[in-house]
Amino acid sequence: MQPPASLEVYSMVLLAHGGRYLLLRRAATKRFAPGRWTGLGGRVEPDELDDLRAAALREVAEETGIAPARIGNLTLRRALLQARPGAPLTVLLYFTGTLTAPLLPTSDEGTLAWVTPAEFAGLDVIDNTAQVLPLLIADLARDPAGREPVRLGAAAYHPDGTLERIVWA
Repeated sequence: MQPPASLEVYSMVLLAHGGRYLLLRRAATKRFAPGRWTGLGGRVEPDELDDLRAAALREVAEETGIAPARIGNLTLRRALLQARPGAPLTVLLYFTGTLTAPLLPTSDEGTLAWVTPAEFAGLDVIDNTAQVLPLLIADLARDPAGREPVRLGAAAYHPDGTLERIVWA
């Protein structure tokens, strides 16, 4: 198996309001993870690497139409490095933020829904996101102001591409 030949960076934003979290069920037409649930976000473009927060806000606006001014306390909580077999080396940047009102816009990317943590188990959440969502909720509860350092993690995969585990430093 060849080692990764490129690097890709993605953001994922978990927006909170009143104990519920805004998740996206990816459209059935998506190449990666069609029909599966995740947070909001997408690719960080090479010219955005000097402002990761702005890249995350851009992705949320593109996917939902939610203006950056409506998102409070957007905080980078976790960064996950993964080398999935046959894929580029990937860095996933996990942010949390809050909304003052539970907006439910439409999205060309899929279906948006406000979900409680108890409902997560009934959703087909993307493998790495399923493991990170509870951690982000705990991060937000423990440190609402976002003053803790960013937590770094690495994902290990089986040769068939399934997630084995995530180790956080």
